[in-house]
Amino acid sequence: MKTLTIAVLSMILLAFSCNDHVIPASELSFKTLPFEHVDTTTIFKIRVDDQGKKPVNEYGIVYTAYFRGVGNHNLDPTVDDSKIKFDTAFMLGINQFGYTKDFINGKTFFYYRAYAILDDGSVIYGNRISLTI
Repeated sequence: MKTLTIAVLSMILLAFSCNDHVIPASELSFKTLPFEHVDTTTIFKIRVDDQGKKPVNEYGIVYTAYFRGVGNHNLDPTVDDSKIKFDTAFMLGINQFGYTKDFINGKTFFYYRAYAILDDGSVIYGNRISLTI
């Protein structure tokens, strides 16, 4: 009887003693950085601070651009607007993509931000940057 009691108490103790290995869930965290022009290429940059726990299926920059005098600007572009998809793996640090097309095309107001589409279909956006030309 004494051996059985010790065995049961030992199992209970083991069941509740392994909580020190719980890894806290981290959230995806990234920031849109200002783009740079190099010759005829625009280099978009995203700084990834935390990759989170869910895989990223796609990421890049979403943007809207408007001519002067056009109202109702969408200040917070989404994946339903124009997007520039990065073709490299989503990694910690600076992720960048060289874009050679004229995305501004004579427009005056330009709004852009980073985006990431997770494997569950949810979309996360970075901070918005605006530019007036």
